[in-house]
Order: sequence, then C-alpha cells, then structure tokens
Amino acid sequence: MQRRFLPVLLLAAWLFLSHTGVSAQARSVFWRQWDVVIDNVDTSANVFRVTETYDVLFSGTFRFGSAVIPYTNLDSIRNIQVSDNGKPLRESCSSEQAGTYCARRSGDELSIVYYFADVVTNSSRLIELSYEVAGALRVYEGGDQLWWNAIPEEHYGYSIGSSTITVNLPDGYAPREGVDPVVTYGAASDVQVNGTRVVATATGQIDGNESFSIRVQYPHDPNARAPIWQSDFDSQREFEENVAPLLNIGIIGVSLLVAIGGTLFLVTRWQTKGRDPQIGPVPTFLTEPPSDLPPAVVGALVDERVDLRDIMSTLLDLAHRGYLVIEENQNEGLFGIGRSSEFTFKRTNQAETDLRAYEQQMLRKVFNSSLERGMNAMKNTFYTAIPKLQSDLYDELVTEGFFSRNPNTTRNLWGALGGVLLVVAFGVFVLAMPFVESLSGALMCLPFAVGLVGLVALMVAQAMPAKTRKGAEEAAKWKAFEEYLRNLEKYQGLEEASSRFDDYLPYAVAFGLDRTWIRRFSQVDNVPIPTWYFPTYLGGPYSRGYIPGSAAPRPMGSGGLPGELARAGDGGLSLDNMSGGLAGGLESISDGLTSMMDSAARVMTSRPQSASSGSSGSWRSGGSSWSGGGFSGGGGSGGGSRGFG
Repeated sequence: MQRRFLPVLLLAAWLFLSHTGVSAQARSVFWRQWDVVIDNVDTSANVFRVTETYDVLFSGTFRFGSAVIPYTNLDSIRNIQVSDNGKPLRESCSSEQAGTYCARRSGDELSIVYYFADVVTNSSRLIELSYEVAGALRVYEGGDQLWWNAIPEEHYGYSIGSSTITVNLPDGYAPREGVDPVVTYGAASDVQVNGTRVVATATGQIDGNESFSIRVQYPHDPNARAPIWQSDFDSQREFEENVAPLLNIGIIGVSLLVAIGGTLFLVTRWQTKGRDPQIGPVPTFLTEPPSDLPPAVVGALVDERVDLRDIMSTLLDLAHRGYLVIEENQNEGLFGIGRSSEFTFKRTNQAETDLRAYEQQMLRKVFNSSLERGMNAMKNTFYTAIPKLQSDLYDELVTEGFFSRNPNTTRNLWGALGGVLLVVAFGVFVLAMPFVESLSGALMCLPFAVGLVGLVALMVAQAMPAKTRKGAEEAAKWKAFEEYLRNLEKYQGLEEASSRFDDYLPYAVAFGLDRTWIRRFSQVDNVPIPTWYFPTYLGGPYSRGYIPGSAAPRPMGSGGLPGELARAGDGGLSLDNMSGGLAGGLESISDGLTSMMDSAARVMTSRPQSASSGSSGSWRSGGSSWSGGGFSGGGGSGGGSRGFG
C-alpha cells in the first residue's frame, strides 16, 4: 500500500515546491504614488521636516519595509515616525515584531526598518515615514538653499507611477523672481512656485533606477546657522566645477604629450639609428656562398639573433671541416618491431688552434675533456653552455664589423627601458589611485600613457639593432644564397647540386631549411654520404665504427650509396633521421634556458556619472545663478535607498 501512494506523494511535493518557487519569484512592488513634503522649515535653526508618503501595490507576500538615509551634507536626523495605513508603529529594536520599527545609525547612514501591522499579501498599503533633518540648509549671503534628494536612485528596480515634491517655506522666504533659481534633478518634472509653496511634479513614470531631487534658493536669513560641512563641500564643488576641468585638460594634455611624444621619439630613433643602411643592388640568388663565413655567423647576421639552429649548424660545420665524427648505432625493438638510434660524437686528431672562440667553446662543451661522448649524456648539461656560445657569436658579429655594437645588448637596453617605463607606469598608477576621486579621474591617463610608451619600447627594441654598411651588404649576399637553397629546383638541377650537399648542409641548418634541404635529395642517386657521418648499422666500411682521436675520415669514392639518402622507410641511410635526432637532442637539453614572463595590464573601470547630474525641471521665473554650492546636481542631502521585504 505504501508503495502505491509513493508516486502520489512525490507528485504532490513537486507541485507544492513548484508553486512555492513561482510565488517567490513573482513578488514585485509598484509605487502608485510617492510624495514627499518638506515643511516646518526653521531657517535660523537650520531644521526642517520631511514626510514621505507611499501608496504601494504589493504582489506577493511582504513583512517589512526599509529606508536608508546617508548622513551626507547634513548634521542629524531625529524625531522619526512611521505609520502603516494610518496606524502609528511603535519604536522597538529588541525584536522584529509586527507593528514596530527600528532606527539605528550605522557608520555614515541611518537605517530604518519597519514591520507592517500585519503581513501584506497581494494588496496595497499607505505608508508614511517622517523625520526631522538638522543642518541640511545651506547658508549664503546671496540666498540660502534647500537641496533634498527626495527619491533616491536605489528603490530596488521598482517603478513609481507618480510623484510630487512639495516644499513649504516659512513666511518671508519665498523664492524671488529673477533672483532665486528652483530646479529639479533626475526625473523630468514641472515646477510651480506660488509664494512660499514650491511644487515639483514628475511629468511621467519614474523608472526603477531613476531619482528625483529638488533644489530651492530663497532669501538669506542673517540669523541662519551655517552647517559644519558646508565649507568643505563648497570648496570641493568649487574645485570640481572650476579647477578640475582645467586640471583634467592639463593632465590629458601631458598624457598625450608623453604618449605621442614618447612614441614618436622611439619611432624616430628606430628610423635614424635602428635601420640598416641602404645598399646597392644585389643578385636575386647566388649558387655558391658569397664568402667563407661560418654558417652560425651567417645565420646570426641574417636574422640578427643567435638561435639554437645556429649552434646546431656549428656542430655540423665542425664535423664537415674534420674536427669530429658523428656515429649512429641502431637498436632493433622488441620482436624486431621498430628501431631506435643512438648518436655518439667522436673527436678527431685535428687541432683546434685555428678555430674561432665560439667554435673552440663548442668542442670543449661537447666533449668535456674526452674524445667521445654520447648525445644522451648532453641532455641535462649542455644547456649551460648555450648562453656563452650565444655571447661569443654576438661578439663575432662585432669583430667582423657587421655591427658596431652587440645586437643583443642593443635589444636588451631598449627592452630594459620599456620594462622600466612599465614599472614607472605601475608606480604612478598606485600613487594616483588615492587621488582619483578627490582630484581627477584623468590622473589615470598618466600611467596609461607611460605604460603605452613602455610597450612601444619593448616592441621597438626588437628592431633596434642596426647593421653597418659592411654588415648590410654581407647579409644581402647571404640572403641571395638562402634564396638559392630555399628554391633549389628553380635555379639548378638536383643532380648537379648533389655534389655540394655536404658543403651546404650546415648553412641549410642555420637558415632553418635542413629538413627541406635533405628531403629534396631523397630520390637522387649517388649523393655522397658526408665523411663525418658513420652509420655503423649499415656494415661494410662502417661496421667497426670510428676510432676517436684518429685522423678525420676521407671520402670513400666519388659517389655515395645509390638511393640510400633519406630513405628511412626501407632501412636505408637517412640524414633526415639523423638531423631529427640531433635536433631532438639539442631541443631536450635546451629546457634549462630561462624565458621571460609576460606582463599583465590591469583594467580600470570607470563609474558612470549619476543620472542626477543635470537639471530636469526648473521654475521659469526663477534666477539663473546659484548663490553658492556649485551649479550642477549630485550634491544634495538625503537619498539613500528604499525597499520592502
């Protein structure tokens, strides 16, 4: 029996929860009328009373209402009274009982929470909230002012059907025609002045985040007590409306000067000092190296950087010139499936006295005071030699007269300038933050301007190294040779070029063309095998390997092994495999090189200006000039938030 009723119970529970969720989500509030009356104005004592009357239509169930009034531009709020449908509520903060209210000051705000005499469900209520405000009237010789934010922006998105603000001034203090202005801010309104009675009526529905404020000037009371906060407020308004615009223009101007001037300086510096000199015409391509420069120097000269491929080209160039031999052994995989290669570097007996500094350094780091070394042994040690090899190669560029200064030093100096500017920009940003609200939001333009110049400096730094005329001419010739290697079939047949395969391979590596260069000869017969390469797995003259410390091997004949070059798939000799193995080895040992961290920019979001910053209604017969306190909205007393729950 229980199992038969279980589906019914589950369905009933689901319907109950669904109905409860829909009901909770359907709650809404609509102020059919929200009127504010300001009366009992004592100009001498600087006191007036505010009465807020709400005619509210509730959809859903509500227990309480709330009002938060900031202590901005006023001294105190007292004598608070709340009524629900004409019935006064009792003040009590000890419990949340129906028919009570609690008023407490919290920081710079007064919080009023009132509990309805009975729970409101899908019905309307007439609520009245009144309180006395002291120290909110502004005192000026040209005319005193009452400036009150009757309806704050924050009323939780609920709309207001109609609203009227009424100000009843004491006798003798009616706004003077042509002298005293009367304006509203926020919601559009119609303003009428009848003696000491001022009425501002909203001309349409007030949206859920729209405010409604009134500002009235009236004849000065010589006995009036100026509030304590007024002097600071007037100074701030004077600064905001008269000094701040000029300050903003000045800051923006300086920022533009820094951003544009700094960028133009960097671009001009690059055009005058960072560009290679113009040279005469050079051939489109060259079929032979234009000089005897080693491939690593050539690669660094062409792209102005010492890359890992330049270092690898040095290894092959030294082998080609007889200083070392690269021996390859292959091991069959399990059950004869697959195979793996092991490379071993073996030193010849050729002296290194005629080598350049970076070439000597290369040999010493590869062999580490021995005559042979497996490539796998270099994985976690050789990377420490790379920075020194790079430095020596950069020095070679200067020694050869291709650059007047180490190109890497030039890049680092301009890059350091960019980094310093970014640090300065961040420092200016941090220092300016506390003054953005009090002085000018335009202060943020300065760090962004400095940061922009820093970013431009980082980008321009990469292009700042400039070759000498000799360097530019030499680089142009080597680029013509690179063009030949890149498009070999276009300029010369493969059969004819195959005899120079070993000679040009190190240059192909320096240009980043090694795999393409090797692949081109995969179908060419009789390509000479490099004398420095010992594939022991082929047997024959290679079976015993190379004896370290002996003389460099000599060519085995006019030709090579027909069809063996780059045929890895059928078990033949594969320089493509060899090159891949070398590249993989050098890449694996380069993991120890450090890399630069990218810098992140922080995004500042600007706060949109209040909707009450402009006049929305005014007394046509009133004056056009305020006696003090600024000329725009956003500086009234009152406001805060109103809501229900």
